[in-house]
Amino acid sequence: MLTLYIIFVVVGCMLAASWSDLTSMTIPNWISLVLVAGFFMLTPFAWQGWAVLGTHILVGLTCFTVGVGMFALGWLGGGDAKLFAATSLWWVWGDVWPYYLVYTAIAGGVLAIFLLVGRKYLPVKVLTTDWMHRLFKDEKKMPYGLALAFGALMTLPKSDIYLYVAGLM
Repeated sequence: MLTLYIIFVVVGCMLAASWSDLTSMTIPNWISLVLVAGFFMLTPFAWQGWAVLGTHILVGLTCFTVGVGMFALGWLGGGDAKLFAATSLWWVWGDVWPYYLVYTAIAGGVLAIFLLVGRKYLPVKVLTTDWMHRLFKDEKKMPYGLALAFGALMTLPKSDIYLYVAGLM
């Protein structure tokens, strides 16, 4: 039952974040808040001890600091930085590297290439919806929430907390 809870919270939030970022280039704060609240609501039922909880919190705070730094440098949007931190709260160090960061970087690279090619060769007049126009016309923005969602969805089945709750650890 707890595995379904994790899937519902993490997958639901990641799908909502990616759709919102794709269509509006924003990620609402409620998505990050649901991820954080969902983690802390699960913690008493998936208790692995204070050391593991401390690791989750340290990973989340570290990723929050990195995300804020990337936002300050203009490399990442504010919603992306918050989503990165809130999602990272669900992971331990062994989940962040090599899984979450690598999957996210690969997806971000593929997304960047797709947008570069699309922005150069796709006639914008052919696009039928407003969000498609924004996606391919604005050359400075990229919906990195898609890459973060891909990274999270690929990491989840391998994550420490999911394997523990599923009884596979």
